Amino acid sequence: TGISIVEISHRSPEFTALLDETDVNIREILEIPDNYKVLWLAGGASGLFSAIPLNLIASKDDVVDYIVTGTWSRNAAKEAEKYTNVNYVVPVPADFTGLPIEEEMNFTSGAKYVYYCDNETVNGIEFPHTLKTDGTIICDMSSNFLSRPVDVTKYGAIFAGVQKNVAPAGLAVLIIREDLISTERLHQVPKVWDFKLQAAGKSCVNTPNVFSMYVTNLVLKHLMRNGGLKRYCELSHQKAKTLYGLIDDSKGFYTCKIDKDARSRMNVTFNLASKELESEFVKKAADKKIEGVKGHRSVGGIRASLYNAVTLESVNFLADFMRSFQRDHQ
Repeated sequence: TGISIVEISHRSPEFTALLDETDVNIREILEIPDNYKVLWLAGGASGLFSAIPLNLIASKDDVVDYIVTGTWSRNAAKEAEKYTNVNYVVPVPADFTGLPIEEEMNFTSGAKYVYYCDNETVNGIEFPHTLKTDGTIICDMSSNFLSRPVDVTKYGAIFAGVQKNVAPAGLAVLIIREDLISTERLHQVPKVWDFKLQAAGKSCVNTPNVFSMYVTNLVLKHLMRNGGLKRYCELSHQKAKTLYGLIDDSKGFYTCKIDKDARSRMNVTFNLASKELESEFVKKAADKKIEGVKGHRSVGGIRASLYNAVTLESVNFLADFMRSFQRDHQ
């Protein structure tokens, strides 16, 4: 058209074609069945912390199960408490270092849904497989979305903010089984987060983030051209293994407090002997043009995020720096 994607109307034939193509591509790469809707929503994943209970809770007697394994699932549970009865499947630990034992999880019979966060970015904790439960699973996959194959049929709904592996921030994707989209709700729902309205309106009840949609479609096509999710899963394991192996072989110079069976492929978190040494690590890394390795402000330490766009070459460059830093500071 000669007009930028950020200038055209979201009601135009051009944008409708983009939306349709994006829907086809995400269904293909994730093998999404026909009885699931794909919605593109404003508010990011944090908006869906509220939108999920608002749309799924039908009675004041409903109970939802939350598995809290880190910062983001804890935030989601606190948000859900505003709207419904939350059962914490396991006690919330003071410090997040691993995953709960599934046999010790206290699920609620008849719970409206079971919620967990697949990958905790702040803490560096990831579920290695789909949670085993008879309940309807709602899963936040914001930070490992499109990094490995997923059997969508095991979930009632999957959602993700797109800003880690897909596109610029400002857009969330919700993949939800049709039978969960209902008008029987305890609370009034803002129309921009009303799943039934958005499904009927093809995610255009409000003006969607057209630029993020455009980039999302480009990324989906790139993934499909370059081996699909199986290939990116292999790469993610290879990248993570490079760093975790170095940490474990450093004789305590670098330490990772996360249980080995719960370590994230996306976010490698570790510590050095003191905060001063960690500050020096961040400074020296910046001198080598290695950015973004300072841990989250709530937990400190060091964090290396290995999202899909991070190449193996970049990870090897970081690993070489880590070896050099250890030699200079031991």
